[in-house]
Amino acid sequence: MVMFSATWPAAVHRLAQEYMDLNPVKVVIGSEDLAANHDVMQIVEDLDERARYERLTAFKFSLHWLNRMGSI
Repeated sequence: MVMFSATWPAAVHRLAQEYMDLNPVKVVIGSEDLAANHDVMQIVEDLDERARYERLTAFKFSLHWLNRMGSI
């Protein structure tokens, strides 16, 4: 299971403890302050199972081409 959170408030921490393994790996980029990085854009998409697969495939394809162009 993978969890992503722009911030790490107590509610998110409790949720992680409930659903994650006993010894999860936590990766922090930047500060652990409870302030979101304003340079990061977050997009939430609510998709059914088929649309989720199609969207993930399209996203991976776009990352592949951005990487080949040297954009990422």
